[in-house]
Amino acid sequence: FNAQDRLLVIAPHPDDESLAMGGLIQRASRAGAAQRLLMITNGDNNPLPQRWVEKRWKIGPAERQRWGALRQQEARTALEKLGFEGEARFVGLPDQGITAKLLRADQELLELFCCEIREWNPTHVILPSSYDLHSDHNAVHVLLQLALERTSHTGVPQYHFVVHCKRPDLIPRPVALRLTESELNIKREAILCHNTQLTLCRKRFLAFARPEETFYQPGPVEMVLSHHPVVEACLFAGALNLAVNLPMRLGKECALFIVGESPTAGSLRWRIDLPSSSGKVCIRNTVTDKPLRAATVRIAGRLARVKIPIAAVAPFTRLFVKLQHKTIFLDDAGWREVPVV
Repeated sequence: FNAQDRLLVIAPHPDDESLAMGGLIQRASRAGAAQRLLMITNGDNNPLPQRWVEKRWKIGPAERQRWGALRQQEARTALEKLGFEGEARFVGLPDQGITAKLLRADQELLELFCCEIREWNPTHVILPSSYDLHSDHNAVHVLLQLALERTSHTGVPQYHFVVHCKRPDLIPRPVALRLTESELNIKREAILCHNTQLTLCRKRFLAFARPEETFYQPGPVEMVLSHHPVVEACLFAGALNLAVNLPMRLGKECALFIVGESPTAGSLRWRIDLPSSSGKVCIRNTVTDKPLRAATVRIAGRLARVKIPIAAVAPFTRLFVKLQHKTIFLDDAGWREVPVV
């Protein structure tokens, strides 16, 4: 980084700025680069630590608001430790509610990101990875990609980070930022500012104070991703064709979410509930909750081949798909992009 650079830094929750990029923020600050940080949520839907710290079971709107204000202040203190002299904007979106906004095609939210990009005109964008298993993180990634596309900023260098991931070694195109001893010590101090989270997760949080921060650069969109549940994804013969590795148990919620942007049909938001056996299944519009056409699902063992007719809404500028499988907190997997060319 240098003094001519302008970084747009995206943190889904208070603490991500320290855990994932505490070293990068220091490095950019020392280089004189301008930085604007968008804190997407206040991390207020965080009941387990709040119950433990406040010794209460019932948590209502007032308690969540107070907790979010506390976490916001922790992030401000951490940014001071990191030497951040840029502008921090707290957007205040619902914690654990970004996927719902994405699936509702929330145009106000998308335009908010577009306005920030146009106004700031970044030379670099630091954002969560689509591989991150927290639904807020991977949904923010998709929203930023749509906004970068809409504002013609897709050529701006991007660096993606992961905080929640079972196998980060499988994510392609890693770039390591080696921290100096001073940077590492300051990053540790910034992490320690997040007292609300350290109560239950101190060991996990401090494990992020390691000598390297790893980021990931975007590359060509691939049709085959062997390490992702949506193994194959391609547009062919007027259909979106997917090969999906199903979980051991389908459970109550096992669905495909599809997010696309079309220059002719606008914003596409679909859901397909996966059946336990082969057949035709309904595609639902997640904005209107109305049924659309039918998709074909062929299941052999744990592999489902899904054919989704899309000729009526093609072409696409961007297209993303996700296997949604209900878990306690984290997703089984994040979003993957489908090649549209």
